Amino acid sequence: MIKGSSTMSVKELNKRAMTAFLYTHGPATKQMLERELGLSLPTITQNLRILEDEGLVHKAEQLDSTGGRKAQTFAFTPTHRAAIGVTMRSSGLTMCAVDLSGEVIARRVRLISYRNTDSYYQQMGTIINSFAQSVAKNCGQVLGVAFSIQGIVDASGTTITFGKIMQNTGLSLDEIAQNVDYPCIMIHDSDAAAMAELWFDHSLSDAVCVYLDRRPGGAVIVSGALYQGPNLCNGTIEHMTLIPGGKLCYCGQHGCMDVYCSPETLAEDGESLSGFFSVLEQGEQEHRRRFNEWLGNVAQAICNIRGLLAGDIIIGGEAAHFLDEHDIAHLRELVEERSAFHTDHFALRKSLCLDDQNEIGAALRFVQSYIDEVCSAI
Repeated sequence: MIKGSSTMSVKELNKRAMTAFLYTHGPATKQMLERELGLSLPTITQNLRILEDEGLVHKAEQLDSTGGRKAQTFAFTPTHRAAIGVTMRSSGLTMCAVDLSGEVIARRVRLISYRNTDSYYQQMGTIINSFAQSVAKNCGQVLGVAFSIQGIVDASGTTITFGKIMQNTGLSLDEIAQNVDYPCIMIHDSDAAAMAELWFDHSLSDAVCVYLDRRPGGAVIVSGALYQGPNLCNGTIEHMTLIPGGKLCYCGQHGCMDVYCSPETLAEDGESLSGFFSVLEQGEQEHRRRFNEWLGNVAQAICNIRGLLAGDIIIGGEAAHFLDEHDIAHLRELVEERSAFHTDHFALRKSLCLDDQNEIGAALRFVQSYIDEVCSAI
């Protein structure tokens, strides 16, 4: 019998323990569950029947026979539920659905110009509902829709308090989701990306994620969990002053990290970022000069970050896709040169750099809550 809270029935505790084991360890036979969890075979058989009826567990492969009947394994069903992550951009809407393992099971992009109007949000809701309905046909019930926001969300998660990129400061979740038929939440896009880092890399403990997108951002991970702070502003490194009195930032201040570490500073005269790195590989000196200057600014930003937070550094975002191992090693050397503590030991590595990482990470907020609900003994 599994020990647990007296407020939860023993039967429910046992069922959750079995669910958690199958979710974490993969397929198992009744005998394996008996051995690992200390439950009786009748209890295991009864709970497996319930979990199968609920759709959380299914019969998997049979193990090779050792002389008797082949042992039946049972496995967690990741498609039992799904969640959707959404990003609103100036020129389009990106939607990703993930299952309970975090795997992307559907993706859709709609070219629709962003407007901070009711008509836009109503049209967007219709698009999301249609996508969610198609996901539900091939998967389980949709848990909810999580919006990855290019802006700061208030502590209650209901209002955008700083939305200068999309010109939607003050916008509420109720306005965004007015026509969406599913539970909705908002999360800062950098925090969403960091959620994906945590989900797929369980070794992460203390780190700062530096996302070098066209509008850079960051996120803080403490003790293996996203740490957003009381006002959900932790990790907004893009507006630290990097060059006092420097170039004007969209936030209204001068010399922000955003201005100097955005990959926009690399490409000139309409050149694409991929085009810039293609020419850089050919050894063109002006491109090399711009790249070295940009990498130096990124190194200084990391050095400033580490003056306050002594965790590892994860480099992600659009620019990170183009950085190779040599670039990352050189970046670390630049950070060490600028650091007062030259013997400081820390890891500096690339992000997972997943396609649609923000949307995936946002959707995982719903997935994590559901997994906690069906697996937790608390």
